[in-house]
Amino acid sequence: MTESKYLRFMVRLGSVLLAVISAWLLFAYALPWLLPFIFAMLTARLLEPILLYLKRRFRFRRGFSAAICTILVVSCVITAVALVAGGAIAKLIELARELPSYFSNLPNLADSLQNRLQNLIMSSSPEMRGLVEGALGGIMRQANELPGLISSRMINFLTSCASCMPKVIMFVVTYAVGTFFISASYESVMKFIVRQFPEHLQGKIRGMKSDVFGTLGKWARAELILMAVTFAELLGAFMLLRIKSPLPAALLVAVIDALPVFGTGLVLLPWAVLLFIGGNFARGALIAVIWGVITLVRSFLEPKLLGDNVGMHPAATLLAIYAGYCVAGVKGMIFFPFILIILKQFNDKGYLKLWK
Repeated sequence: MTESKYLRFMVRLGSVLLAVISAWLLFAYALPWLLPFIFAMLTARLLEPILLYLKRRFRFRRGFSAAICTILVVSCVITAVALVAGGAIAKLIELARELPSYFSNLPNLADSLQNRLQNLIMSSSPEMRGLVEGALGGIMRQANELPGLISSRMINFLTSCASCMPKVIMFVVTYAVGTFFISASYESVMKFIVRQFPEHLQGKIRGMKSDVFGTLGKWARAELILMAVTFAELLGAFMLLRIKSPLPAALLVAVIDALPVFGTGLVLLPWAVLLFIGGNFARGALIAVIWGVITLVRSFLEPKLLGDNVGMHPAATLLAIYAGYCVAGVKGMIFFPFILIILKQFNDKGYLKLWK
């Protein structure tokens, strides 16, 4: 009896390790090639109820409905991406132009700080005084080089974005065409995928497909609600502060806030620091207050929305994000929580037995 339990445990452990290794190989090597088709498959699944409604209500042919829905969805996606990317590039160019004005007050601050530190170290021993003065001189040199360093990094980033445009265009075209073809023959595509599994697993595969899409849909809805709330808060704050182009700026920061770990602090806190360095303390304090309010609102809403829609504990999500970063960097931070959601759904439905 003990040997039988041990054997079952080893078989289960081997299955889990095989699944993890297979998922890792797929993620590391095949995912970049399959990503536009995965997005096309998800989009086709979201469009399926609309296509069925159009066929039932207006007697539209499936190919015509798929073409119209694909054009509308891809147009919306391209518009949103163009707004976000265009706003980001415009803001970076504007920041690069205004960067000298932000740092114009830095020498005065540095001189004031240096004078105060000099008064403090005058009473120290000569050896300690030399050490501190050398360190202080190095800090001042780096502070003087900081504007040029930031400008060069921004120029390199914009250049790399421009060099990636052919890949982005190819990705969007592949995604659009794939969405149309999959939507036009969604049932046959799904049946083909299911047929690739053994017959005794096909029923489970159909149930798993429904459960996974349902869970991911709930997760996406929760994230969209959070992003919409953040966007509304940012838009109102930017309009009150009379910031140029508040709509694309708010949309850009809201999209960054939706990414794991990053949040609005990735944009708002450096912005506040630059304003403080430039001597605009009131505006910098307002930006910091905006960040604090948005963070508090998101911290209040996120557990409720994600808990109700996905049922994922925040500690488990944090573990997936950290493991993803250790394994694959930023890409892993984005995709590992998805993998954890799918594994949890499989475990809850009894398709896998990974934990109790």
